[in-house]
Amino acid sequence: MIAPLLFAAAVAWNAVQFPSKDGGLVVSARLYAPANAGPRPAVVVMHTCAGIDDTLDDWSSWLAQNGYMALEIDSFGPRHTEAVCGTHDVPPRTRALDAAGALAYLQSRPDVIASRIGILGFSHGGGSVLWSESESPGYRAGVALYPNECDSAPRKLAFPLLILIGGYDDWTPASDCRYFVSKVDPAGAPGSIYVYPKAYHKFDDPQANRVAHVGHHDYTLRYDPDAAADAHARVLAFFAAM
Repeated sequence: MIAPLLFAAAVAWNAVQFPSKDGGLVVSARLYAPANAGPRPAVVVMHTCAGIDDTLDDWSSWLAQNGYMALEIDSFGPRHTEAVCGTHDVPPRTRALDAAGALAYLQSRPDVIASRIGILGFSHGGGSVLWSESESPGYRAGVALYPNECDSAPRKLAFPLLILIGGYDDWTPASDCRYFVSKVDPAGAPGSIYVYPKAYHKFDDPQANRVAHVGHHDYTLRYDPDAAADAHARVLAFFAAM
C-alpha cells in the first residue's frame, strides 16, 4: 500500500491554456510533468464544486511522480466564479466540454502519448467524468471519486469507468452510484465501483474534518487515511491498464 497523499512531494507546474468545446471559451490549467523524458501518458484532473484546492494539487503532483502528465483544469476562473456548491451554475455536463478541449489539447502535444489519456474527477468533477463518457468519448479510462450525477448521467460508457466512494457519504450517496453501475449498458465500456464502507465525502482530503453547510443541507467531510491510500493504489492500477 502506498503512503497517503499528504506525504507527496510537490512538483512544479506550468500555466497553460486551451479552448473548451463550450463555445470556444479559453480555459486555464496547470500542467504537471514528470521528470523522465519522452512521450508519457496523461491524466486530466477535474476539481470539486469548490474549485482547485491543495488536495487537487497533491493528486496532480502524485500523478506526475508516477510518470503521468497531469492537466489540472480550472473550469470556474474563465466563467468568473469561484464555487458552485449548492447551485446549478457551471454544471458537470458543461465542464465535460472543458474536458473535451483538454483531451484535444493533450493529444496535440508531442510529449504526450495521444492514445493513453485518462480523466480523474472529484465530486462535481467526478460528475464531469461521468458526462465525459458522452461529451468527450476519446478518453482511454476514467476514475470518479464520490461523483455527483450518478442519478442522471448517461449509462452507455465510451471508456472504462471506476467509481470510488464512501459508504457513509451523505452528499453523493453510494447507493446512487451503485445503481448507476448496475444499469451500465452492456453494449458499451465496463463500469465498476468500490465502496469504502465507513468513509465519508472527501475521504482523500487530509484537511477534511468538518460539516459543510450547503443550501439547506449539512454534509460530513472526513479524511480517512486508509481509504485514501487504497484509492491511490486503485487509481494507479486503473490508469496503468489503459
